[in-house]
Amino acid sequence: MPDHKKYPNRRNPKFAVSMKDAVKTYLKAQGLEEEYKEKVVLGKWEELVGKPIALRTESLKITNKVLYIKLNSSVMRNELSHRKTEIIKIINTEAGHQLIYDVHLA
Repeated sequence: MPDHKKYPNRRNPKFAVSMKDAVKTYLKAQGLEEEYKEKVVLGKWEELVGKPIALRTESLKITNKVLYIKLNSSVMRNELSHRKTEIIKIINTEAGHQLIYDVHLA
């Protein structure tokens, strides 16, 4: 009798792969790893920069390692223009590598 019928709940650790590793491997193979990381980091925008900034943010996107931030407040735009280096550091730290190297405010 084959092992899988004798022990239906038994897994072969030789072939066991965590879901996290399987998804990571798939994204890498499809060339989507960087885009996925961008989406994850941008999804944490409020957590990373705080509610006041997030509430005044109309849109975010990363193109060619530049973070484009569209704000609905000129006061906030001016404030963030002085904090570009800090924003770059926060985003890259969250990503675990250099995801962006510049910030463009609109």
